Amino acid sequence: MMKLTLIDKYLPRYSFKEYHEIVINSSIETVYERARNFDMSKSNLIKWLFKIRGLPTNRMNLQGFISDIGFTNIEENIPTENLIGFWARYKIATVKSPEDFINDTFPARVKVVWNFYLEELNSNQIRLSTETRVLCMTPFTKLTFGLYWILIKPFSGAIRKKMLQIIKQDSEMDACSTMS
Repeated sequence: MMKLTLIDKYLPRYSFKEYHEIVINSSIETVYERARNFDMSKSNLIKWLFKIRGLPTNRMNLQGFISDIGFTNIEENIPTENLIGFWARYKIATVKSPEDFINDTFPARVKVVWNFYLEELNSNQIRLSTETRVLCMTPFTKLTFGLYWILIKPFSGAIRKKMLQIIKQDSEMDACSTMS
């Protein structure tokens, strides 16, 4: 029986998605903590792409970025999944509660969820994935978002891959320092 993930619980159907993964040699607890608090400022590529898109670059750790953009930490299943999301009508709106998100209590045009999911391959080897799902609530929104997605997806993918590399590097460095 397949385990229901948080991303499946909150957005089982979607219009667009992006998925990336990496294998990390470290404990699941270390990787989870690093995935929840990694520092995006370690990448000049991420900083540059954020500046081009007009995204804030003053607090480049994940939690600061989430707060600055208006995303919401929707739910966590420690140490396997952290789910972040938002919805928007004309601009990003804060999700008041997980139940509101599931029950569509806000007249959103788009709903977006983004997770970090950890799967233990063995005692010190973790598969870390990140997936983004976007649900467009109307055919017109799907058309306009689809055009935007064509332009942004390669850059979004580059950012996600770099995020995973930062988390891998930090987690494996932590693993090495605890062994010494």
